[in-house]
Formats: sequence, C-alpha cells, structure tokens
Amino acid sequence: MFSELVQSVRAPGIDGSLGILASHAPMLTELTVGLIKLTLASGQEAFIATSGGFMQVNHEKTLILADSAELSDQIDVERARKAVEAARSRLAVPGEDATVLQMELARAENRLRVAQMAK
Repeated sequence: MFSELVQSVRAPGIDGSLGILASHAPMLTELTVGLIKLTLASGQEAFIATSGGFMQVNHEKTLILADSAELSDQIDVERARKAVEAARSRLAVPGEDATVLQMELARAENRLRVAQMAK
C-alpha cells in the first residue's frame, strides 16, 4: 500500500495517459498496463508499474485499486528480464493462447521498463 501526499499523478488510462492535479474534477476510470508516475509533495518522483485496475479521483484524494503495483526500486530486474524472455519464447509456440501471452509480455516489459527508472 502506498499512501503519501502528492502534487500530481500520471496514470495509464484505457484511453490514454491521465494527469491528475489537486482539486481535479471527480472521475472514475479503468487503468491498463503501464506506468504510474507520482510527483510527491517533496518534489521527488515515484514510479510504479501496474498491470491495470481502477482509479477514483475526487477533490481531496486519488485512490488507485490496482491488479498489481510495484514501486520501481522494489522490482527484481533479473526476474523481470526472465519473465520477458519466457513470454517471448512461449509466444513462438504454436497452439498457445497468443492474447494471454501478449498481455503477459506487456506486463513483463512494463515491469522491466519501470525498474530501470529507479536507477
């Protein structure tokens, strides 16, 4: 669970990236695989890999209910690389469910991309 005061939130909505600032109009939206970028009240940035979920915004706070969420500095880079390789290998096998494997690959590539932001 992540609970901090933030200046802004950028999240991967299903229709594109969404930017949220203080006093944003209330909304509810679905999220997809991607990067959640937070600008903290201190001015520092935090990066979170997500595989989807929902975001609710009101005038006072933003609540994200994610299918999965990992802070960039907590992602195991080697494990993420192996997951990318495994998903790519399985995509080459005939008879596998390509749609499911493409989503697995997208999630693994996203985790790897976000992990590299911690450096």
